[in-house]
Parts: sequence; structure tokens; C-alpha cells
Amino acid sequence: MKQMRISLTISLKRALYIIAHFLVTIQLNSCFLKQDRTTTVYGTITDQSGAPIDSILVIMQGAKSMTYYETLHQVYTDEDGKYELLLDLAKKYHSIDIGMPFWLDENPKYVKLFKINTIHKDDNRTNNCCKAIVGKKTKYDFQLIRR
Repeated sequence: MKQMRISLTISLKRALYIIAHFLVTIQLNSCFLKQDRTTTVYGTITDQSGAPIDSILVIMQGAKSMTYYETLHQVYTDEDGKYELLLDLAKKYHSIDIGMPFWLDENPKYVKLFKINTIHKDDNRTNNCCKAIVGKKTKYDFQLIRR
């Protein structure tokens, strides 16, 4: 009887060890498989002569579907024309768009005085504006011209 108890105790300890090892392995895998959704978009807004433009509103919108976008973050350019949007994107958004809204009350300087001339994504000129990759850092520079 004593031999059976010892054997049962050893078997129980082994089973608990295996279960604990299995749970730790699953927990570690879920940490490594978790995608980093921290998305950064930054850049500079200048005029056609290269002078920085301050007080231009730049927004980050998350797409929940092909037609539904929600503004997630917004920032105004500083005196050097620079902006940065940083966001840990929720999983319900599958893509990010960046832009300068045509809202007269919130972006009057842009709406009244400027329009986009050229766009550079990661220092390469592009006409395909303005998607950011989820979990990455993307640079968008905008050159504006007077209306």
C-alpha cells in the first residue's frame, strides 16, 4: 500500500510538472506571437520654397471597413513644420490613413491658403497617399503651394 502511495505521488508530481510546463510554453508563445501595433507617422510640411509651415492639422484615421473611417489621433505642425502621430492601434482597425482635413473651423490655414503640391513617403516621391503600415514607422513629407 505504501509503495502504491509513493508511486501515485510521483505520477501526480510528473503530471503537474507536465501541465505547468505546457502552460508556461503557451504563455510564452502568446507573448512572442503578439503583433506590435504601435504605429508612428511623422514628417514635415513645407511650402514650395522649402520653408516650414506651422499650425497645419494632420489626422490619423483608422479603417474598420472599406467605407468606415474613424479619426484616432490628430496633431498640429510645430513652428518647424514637423508633426508626429504615435498610436497603439486597436485590433478592430485594419489600416491607417493620414491626411490634412478640409475642416475650415479646425484647419483654417490649410483650407484658406494651401493645397498639396508633392508628397514624399519615406523620402520617395509618391502619388499614392497616404497609407501607413500598422506596427511600423512611416514618414510623410508634404510640400504645399498657395491657392
